[in-house]
Amino acid sequence: MGSKLFLVRHGQTQWNLEGKYQGITDTKLTPLGIKQAKLAAKYLSKVNFSGFYTSPLGRTMETAEIFKKIIKKEYKVKENLKEISFGEWEGLVFDEIIAKYNKDFQNWLKDPFENPPTGGEGFKEMVDRGRQEIDQILSENEDDSNILIVTHGGFIVGMLVYWLKISPDRWSSIIQSHGAINVVVLNKEIPFISQINFTGHLYKYYSDASDKIIKNYGKLKRDCHGDV
Repeated sequence: MGSKLFLVRHGQTQWNLEGKYQGITDTKLTPLGIKQAKLAAKYLSKVNFSGFYTSPLGRTMETAEIFKKIIKKEYKVKENLKEISFGEWEGLVFDEIIAKYNKDFQNWLKDPFENPPTGGEGFKEMVDRGRQEIDQILSENEDDSNILIVTHGGFIVGMLVYWLKISPDRWSSIIQSHGAINVVVLNKEIPFISQINFTGHLYKYYSDASDKIIKNYGKLKRDCHGDV
């Protein structure tokens, strides 16, 4: 069948709560973020993982430590699983970025693969290092393995855009919530996506909490491009 990747986004951080771009800046989980990580780990606790990997950034390491206690498995830190670098935008909220770097931000919204954040990393570079890292991870595990990867929203979106061959200008159509689980089976580099942004483990009933980001991006596109 091919190896099955469980790509999990870290729990919420204080900067997430404040709407700040994080990138490669180290931030810690909020109490809600810790709860999200625990619920995700509990949901996946019956899966037999052959490999467990995490980004080196603080919020993913903290999430991975929670998983480690619940699934009883050690993890390996992989540098190239880290989030995209947002350069000069890190620590800023949407309005501040638009005010200071409006042209760069507009270009980035249109195509982040070719237009990196100011002083940051393009999605293309991130996906290239992500592909190399995932190939390495696959080589460290037997075929048909279950592999857990704790990483970041931008990283997951970039890889999904690549695997699904989505037009770069539609990258923001893929939502990634804190604590979300994505399941991808790679069979000779042919992707089969069975779950994207699954959050059923986080709520007793359906919640539209993750849809807030849609409103944010919709507003940004209207403000930047005059879209309706």
